[in-house]
Amino acid sequence: MPLRIAQNESWRNRVLWVDDRPENNVYERHAFEAAGLTFTLALSTQEALEILERNKFASIISDMGRREGPREGYVLLDELRGRVDRTPFFIYAGSNLPKHKREATDHGGQGSTNDAQELFQMVTAVVLERTAR
Repeated sequence: MPLRIAQNESWRNRVLWVDDRPENNVYERHAFEAAGLTFTLALSTQEALEILERNKFASIISDMGRREGPREGYVLLDELRGRVDRTPFFIYAGSNLPKHKREATDHGGQGSTNDAQELFQMVTAVVLERTAR
């Protein structure tokens, strides 16, 4: 069921998705959009940081490796946590290994997965929780 959000609280259903290849996530975004989420896309860490200076989001989804480097997801996450930005952050990458899940939380993220269904569950749970506040 789509989320119902007051217009002045529109950030509560908006997600920043950081990936240098957004065409790889079209189906995932469609599933989220059917649940009432909207997206802003960023192709790089720098673009994401610029967007975050002007906008608030319910959640951030990031891939791991980008043109800037193989661990760029953590570069962005570390920068945000260093700025005391606590926006829920999820890594959507090629690995689902327990050590990568632990590493994501060690960096201050809320989760890491390579499974679209798991990503959907994690992100929507956080967005619903924040909407209820």
